[in-house]
Amino acid sequence: MLINSYDRWWVVLKIWESIVNESRSFVLQLQSFISADINKIASHNNKPLALPKLNALQIAGLKEKENLDIFSQVQINNTMVNFSNAMGMAERIKTTIFPVTYRLFLHFFIYIFVVTLSIAIRDIESYFEIPLLLAISSAFFLLEKSATHLQAPFSNRPTDTAITTIATTIEINIKQLSGETDVPKPLQPETFYSL
Repeated sequence: MLINSYDRWWVVLKIWESIVNESRSFVLQLQSFISADINKIASHNNKPLALPKLNALQIAGLKEKENLDIFSQVQINNTMVNFSNAMGMAERIKTTIFPVTYRLFLHFFIYIFVVTLSIAIRDIESYFEIPLLLAISSAFFLLEKSATHLQAPFSNRPTDTAITTIATTIEINIKQLSGETDVPKPLQPETFYSL
């Protein structure tokens, strides 16, 4: 369970890394392929969402006027597809849950292991046996708990993917690439964990 949960958590990080990179590429493409009117999106709160809308409108207009060559259009469309794919993967992970039976079976096997271990070490003095059983069983239950937290990376817990921090990084990158001056500061860790 821990390996599956960690893999799920790691995939989310890779997806958001892709979104960050595609956001940067998207702005650079818009700036190099067409004269994007960035002022049109200044009033939008979600500028990464406003950029595809602006892009779609401009591509349609440029295509009609034949001001956009086919290679630039294909590249921009590929970036848009990559955005869509990454968002779809993130949505799939958010909406797919681990079956409850997975956790129940894991608990069952931990209990069997602890009981079997206690029978196997019955010749050890009880003042060693009990702390040893507690330490070993606690380690397994802590691993199971960690896996449970990692399997839901969008639950707003310290172990989750730092979506707000990643989105702020995207905003900072887009504003800096666009030459804007009101660039937000990167988010800092709030407590014992790093964002």
